[in-house]
Amino acid sequence: MQYEDFISSLNETQLSAVESDSQFTRVIAGAGSGKTRVLTYRISYLISQLGIKPWKILAFTFTNKAANEMVNRIVQIIPECRKDLTIKTFHSFAAFFLRQEISVLNYPANFTILDEEDQTKIIKDIVSEMGYKKNDPIVKTSINYIGSCKLDEKYPGDVKIVHERFEGEKECLEIYERYEDIKSRQYALDFDDLLLKTNEILNNYTIIREKWRSKYEHILIDEFQDTNNTEYKMIKNLMKPSTSLYVVGDPDQTIYTWRGANQSIILDLNENFHNVNTIILNRNYRSTQNILDDANRLIAHNKYRVPKDLYTNNIKGHEVVVNYSDSGIQEANYVAKEIEYLRNNQHYQYRDITILYRSNYVTLDFEKALMARRIPYVIYGGVKFYQRMEVKDVIAYFRLINNVKDDVSFERIMNVPKRGIGDKATLEIKTGAANANLSMYEYVLTDDALGECSPKAIKSLRTMIARIEVTKNQIKEGDEMFAKNLEDLINDIGYYDHLKLLDDGDDRLDNVKSLFDDLRNYLSKNENATFEEYLQNISLVSAQDDIIDGDHVTLMTVHTAKGLEFPVVFVVRMSEGIFPNQRALDDGGYMGMEEERRLAYVAMTRAKERLYLTASHGYSYVLKGELTQSRFIKEAGHTMMNRPTSIKDFYSNSYGTQKKKYKYDFDDVRNEDTKFDDEPIRQDFSQETNNVSSWQVGDIVEHVKFGRGVVTSLEGDNIIVVEFENHGSKTLLGNHKFLSKGSK
Repeated sequence: MQYEDFISSLNETQLSAVESDSQFTRVIAGAGSGKTRVLTYRISYLISQLGIKPWKILAFTFTNKAANEMVNRIVQIIPECRKDLTIKTFHSFAAFFLRQEISVLNYPANFTILDEEDQTKIIKDIVSEMGYKKNDPIVKTSINYIGSCKLDEKYPGDVKIVHERFEGEKECLEIYERYEDIKSRQYALDFDDLLLKTNEILNNYTIIREKWRSKYEHILIDEFQDTNNTEYKMIKNLMKPSTSLYVVGDPDQTIYTWRGANQSIILDLNENFHNVNTIILNRNYRSTQNILDDANRLIAHNKYRVPKDLYTNNIKGHEVVVNYSDSGIQEANYVAKEIEYLRNNQHYQYRDITILYRSNYVTLDFEKALMARRIPYVIYGGVKFYQRMEVKDVIAYFRLINNVKDDVSFERIMNVPKRGIGDKATLEIKTGAANANLSMYEYVLTDDALGECSPKAIKSLRTMIARIEVTKNQIKEGDEMFAKNLEDLINDIGYYDHLKLLDDGDDRLDNVKSLFDDLRNYLSKNENATFEEYLQNISLVSAQDDIIDGDHVTLMTVHTAKGLEFPVVFVVRMSEGIFPNQRALDDGGYMGMEEERRLAYVAMTRAKERLYLTASHGYSYVLKGELTQSRFIKEAGHTMMNRPTSIKDFYSNSYGTQKKKYKYDFDDVRNEDTKFDDEPIRQDFSQETNNVSSWQVGDIVEHVKFGRGVVTSLEGDNIIVVEFENHGSKTLLGNHKFLSKGSK
């Protein structure tokens, strides 16, 4: 690639980011500002202009899909470097690392990676053994507890309970201990373990750490604002003093703090490394200026950010449409009708349109409205391809080929297809295996199994195992046709015949065939790929990786839409308590509000040409109260509107704020200060205060929900950090009406 190509393909600020000669570079890249282009060209620049060997570069992306796209873009520029690029997600890199190094922790390289469904299955079995029902709330509580402990990098031995933080914490810790014991016996790791075990090795084994530090001269990270503490420690463990660190991200798009993302890592990078070169990309190539104006006004209400205003050289574009309906059904009908109008009169395709929402539970009205008008749609964030029953079944057979200790997979397919093995036989095998300190797979092959279990059941399982062993040997012998070997296995055990007996068997058969197409496609794109690598790849798939093309409207949460863009975006159910989410506000206080606002900002900046913000009135049984419009609508620069009951004859289904599109201009007859006799305004959007003008470290706080606490630090602008006796640390607005000063 010629140097001139960089200049012609990048704007001045992008070029300065690509050419940065600082050892530490932070690129604050606003939504739609071309951050992927900058990162791609940065890697290409290092190779083609600075002579850095591609194998000396390590890059991290947020999804596998993004990693593959970046590799393909770089290969278009420098075709010969495909085999030498290392561009992965944090989890896929950790798995790559552990396959080579985990033996120091007495794990085999063929360990199994458990997904969320596998984890839940193990937890349900544990609580059942402890006398609970498998659908008891303790299942979800313990899963969340384990996740929280691992975010804090604590295994059971690191947890000391002096006083229970919540009722049942001791039981949750016992479940955690049993869970870890089961995983250890099965040579299995969950997603969190991948990062924690990698750091454990890098922290404690100097020779291994130095070996990996010597591998890479340049580390680059995309979506750096969503990096968590564990990932950040991994990066620092991989850096020697001369390593170059190049990060790209946008603090305004930090939307994953609930799973550990630490916004302060990107905000405070210049405090952790010397002479950090910060470059701000604020020219947007995606959206029209009207959309950006709304987004800029909204996000300006956040205090914890790097100030920037997005601008574009695109056209001013269509006004942002705000629609407020009399009910949730009317809101959904409005959206469906508008989609029809856009397709029939404005030449948009269904694939150009997405409906975004804060929480999955709101979709029902919209699904009904779309179905009523025969508008094709797909919901993302539901059951992903690799999580579908028949796909999980086939993958379970694959995993047993790789790891005979995998009891989760063995139990899943013991009686699939039917082998006459009921609950009693399953329990006998599980108990016998546990007593013999063997996996279920190994136990079935012993003489003891014949003495304890039904001979018919053992015979059928041994027949299955024998067929698995044939396939395992074929793969071990280096048979290049292992995709065909695997398909023969699934056919020979009768799984295809099993699916044909189901009501939706044809669709399920198609899914299994798609899985084998996926395997062949993976092998064709990855020379010398191994079976273990394919299993690892499909274990680490995210929601976005499962998005497929087709002419349909897409429905998804804003979290799922991160990094995507659409010509037309509807952000729906923008009501207080829904968006912003009330639970997020209750749990996170002021910082929770900032994250909800960032989430709305992300939603709005997915739109390229048209943006709709919709809300509705009515009673919410989820929130147990009347709905009012989200404050975000006002913060984005739009007049707040109230329920239009008193002018129902003047209005049939719903209305908007665009004069050219609607028959009446409602601003002529009402504004946010207007009241009607039959429907007074229900909400004053000016924040009520507690009349406390100042706080000091050490002050006692009384909170309506969180109870008693003490101020531990002051963040400025009347923002305080409080350590509550029973709810941990919270960052709160000091003059919030729920707060009051208490006595010491």
